[in-house]
Amino acid sequence: MRPGRGPVTVATAAAGLVVVLAAQAAGSPLGSVAWALLAGVGLSLMLRGFSLRIVGIALATLAVAGAGWAAVEARWVELGGFVVAAVAAAGFVLWGPGWVRRPSAGPRAGSDPWKAMDGGIDPTDGDEQDMRQPGGPG
Repeated sequence: MRPGRGPVTVATAAAGLVVVLAAQAAGSPLGSVAWALLAGVGLSLMLRGFSLRIVGIALATLAVAGAGWAAVEARWVELGGFVVAAVAAAGFVLWGPGWVRRPSAGPRAGSDPWKAMDGGIDPTDGDEQDMRQPGGPG
């Protein structure tokens, strides 16, 4: 079973947030690496397919570099956060290109309101924007 986009994204973001909070509390410059990690997670929300794999590789690399820096400085909470972020970022690399885009709740891709009007069909008929009661005034 392959995990969805949500758990991988949340795990990576949560690990980055743990590192940010721990680094801010300790006054460590490791927070800047964690902010970059969180920015990459935000970027991943706008991508899909192979580009998501590239961002996942960048996130995993950044997390491993941050883990190495945290180990050198003996910042154990930050080290744990970066290790979790690296493992979660591997999910972007492994499963990211296979995540499919959900269909939007908007109009279907094949429906063109202008063509419908040209054909004499009201494209707003049955739309939820019409709040009038059937048979009522207005």
